[in-house]
Amino acid sequence: MSQKKPLVLFLNNIAPLYRQNVWTKYLESEKMDLHFFFGKESSTGIKTINFNEKKLKPHTGKINILKNVYIKQYLVWQNFNIFNWIKKKPQTIILLGEFNILSNWIITFFAKVNNIEVVSKGHGMYGNEKGLKLLARKSFLKICNKHIVYEKHGKSILSKNGIDPDNIHILFNSLDYEKQKKYRELIPELNKSKILHFFDKPEIPTLIFIGRLTKVKKLELIIEAIKLMQKNTPVNFLIVGDGNEKSNLEKLASESLNSNCYHFYGESYDEAINNNLIAVSDLCVSPGNVGLTAIHSLSYGTPVCTHSNLMEQMPEAEAILDGVNGILFEQNNVESLKDAITLWINKTHNRQKVRENCYKVIDEYYNPNYQKKVIENLIEGNKPFI
Repeated sequence: MSQKKPLVLFLNNIAPLYRQNVWTKYLESEKMDLHFFFGKESSTGIKTINFNEKKLKPHTGKINILKNVYIKQYLVWQNFNIFNWIKKKPQTIILLGEFNILSNWIITFFAKVNNIEVVSKGHGMYGNEKGLKLLARKSFLKICNKHIVYEKHGKSILSKNGIDPDNIHILFNSLDYEKQKKYRELIPELNKSKILHFFDKPEIPTLIFIGRLTKVKKLELIIEAIKLMQKNTPVNFLIVGDGNEKSNLEKLASESLNSNCYHFYGESYDEAINNNLIAVSDLCVSPGNVGLTAIHSLSYGTPVCTHSNLMEQMPEAEAILDGVNGILFEQNNVESLKDAITLWINKTHNRQKVRENCYKVIDEYYNPNYQKKVIENLIEGNKPFI
């Protein structure tokens, strides 16, 4: 007789589209019976999963919609009925590791009273918390049994704040890995001049940014750096994405750069197009926090330039190995950014070797197969892989 799979309840704020691949892996797991709970209400505009997809349809009974309550764009409450689910005897509840979600405290209390394991998932601690925020965040995290963070840096900070490292599992992050691996095979056949036909000189080095055009990305720094570089190190700049900073960036570019060296492509969710644009570019530049833009770029073999202050970075920045699959600069320093881009562009690289360096970290850690193993390993009660 086969052993019953442990019931796992996984609460998230929303169901972001970029997590569709890994969520499907969790739902298909033979080692756990995982159910998702999330709200449709979002304050971000992030694209969400279509649960009518063929692979997801068999799991509709495990998909549960919650009511999210936001105050000033911060999620503060989810109407998860902990009492109904306690009756079904879950082994584990995975929560967003945010102390400001007041419902998390109530769920955690009743879960622990009923001997249900509580796992926090998120950034853990940033290391720059002070005062009441530090006290509240540490207090919430310390009452959880285990923790899931995205990077080694996050684990290090939690450990320094008194959390047992044997209870901290590193998940990393991913995009649509299987699809992106298939597109990799087409890269050797790509024609840079044809793909970048909107530039007067598509053969010169091309910088790319792909993602949402928001203030936190500090994309104006790229334009300022290129302005300083135009005379001695000309480059093209390709912007793929949309957002509330688009008009400001267009205005700044028109005032600062030669009109034939930059192009606003617009938003693209077509991975065939994204593969082409990223793969023929020479360097992806994200001067603010880099996030999943780094994973997207590395997945198609293009190195990444971002700032080196991990305290104010997104966790995916740790995927960038300075001088190997990208280059780092001093945060908010245009001269440093200009120097980093110039150094990378002017250095003689074996482009294929750089591609392999980019792929390596993705294939080892930043993929749904690894993430699934991390969650299953945690549920089985084993020590973290890293």
